[in-house]
Amino acid sequence: MMLIPYISSFLVGFSYSFLLYNKIAFGISMILGTVLLMIHKKSFTLRVFEHKKELNLVLVFLIISFFISCVLSIKIERSVPVIIYFFIFLLLSSNLSRCFNLDEKIFKRTLFFLSISAIINLLYVLIYNLYHSGILTGDFFEINFSDTEGEFFLYEIKKFKGYMNIFSVLVLLIPFFRNSLNYFVLILFLLPTLILSNSNSPILGIILGLVLCGFLFLYKKTKKPRIFVSGVFILFIILASLIVKNLPSKLESESLMNYDFKIPISIIDAHRQFVWAFSITQIKEKPLFGFGPDTSNFIEGSQEIIGNYYTGTMEFMPSHPHNFIFELILEIGIFGTLIFFIFLILINIRIFKKCNMKQKYVLIFFNGYFWGASLVNFSFWLEWWQGSYFFILAIIYSKINFDKLKDNS
Repeated sequence: MMLIPYISSFLVGFSYSFLLYNKIAFGISMILGTVLLMIHKKSFTLRVFEHKKELNLVLVFLIISFFISCVLSIKIERSVPVIIYFFIFLLLSSNLSRCFNLDEKIFKRTLFFLSISAIINLLYVLIYNLYHSGILTGDFFEINFSDTEGEFFLYEIKKFKGYMNIFSVLVLLIPFFRNSLNYFVLILFLLPTLILSNSNSPILGIILGLVLCGFLFLYKKTKKPRIFVSGVFILFIILASLIVKNLPSKLESESLMNYDFKIPISIIDAHRQFVWAFSITQIKEKPLFGFGPDTSNFIEGSQEIIGNYYTGTMEFMPSHPHNFIFELILEIGIFGTLIFFIFLILINIRIFKKCNMKQKYVLIFFNGYFWGASLVNFSFWLEWWQGSYFFILAIIYSKINFDKLKDNS
């Protein structure tokens, strides 16, 4: 029994090292570590991050909306499992946070293992990228550059490109978790890793995380916060409307081959523009409850070849919309998406109220990063992706609780 808390801390802390191997190993490590900790602490709760009563009603509506979307799904066998995974990770993360809050030693030990794992993982991925880029062998220019019409192109190293999407935010949060600015040196290793992987999603996540932190700073400085919030919301609606308005509109047209993009493909690549445009046209078919979770690429017409010069043999929907907002509205409808957003906002507001000023920026940055990166990358229903959100949120919440206890003492 004495070994259980050490094994649990190791499994949870090194879960992202297991993710380097595969997603199943990550899930087993995370779930087993959490369950062992729950057994050791003899603790189990159905409360989401120690929520109060106001979240209960929203959670009930969320369950109902997900259930309806699954019942009406065009592929029930795909929709049901991802919804089950969602609630499992939500429940386990809430229990993980509760167990951490009951024992600071276990929490600190887990953070220690997480930090060691992050350092090892980052160095491993960096060395792998450096080797395969040809930098270590001296073949960098021969392997990675090609001359096409007088321009040079740097080829990306794809093996850990997806992994860096979630791992990057962990690296950036380590200084906060460990209360040490020394860990910021990891950024010096993170940047070349992202460049060699051509990982644009983490860059977008970092930018939007910083932008939200900037909004928080301005909100604290303004004398009219309601007007400021209203202005930011209106600005967001305008930008979103401009993007939607300028996406391809006639997908059945024969002119797709030489379609004149209104949004430069250097800003939003050609394939995503067609994927998002297709998603919008299909949302109109089932606006309330959607086609069912994780069913985007089974919608009629989704596997047709686009036929544009820049997309080659790509389909309208390769696997998912590559944007969590379009994906949620398309698959669980406007009703489910609205309830889901309210649910997330209430959770974060509860945590936000416990934060000091520095912690508020960390929480805002994390959400900006995760949902910012989700605008262009993985399906939200990927177990390890959505699980990572709640897992990292659980660590942030526990860190805030322990820091608050120290401040009060």
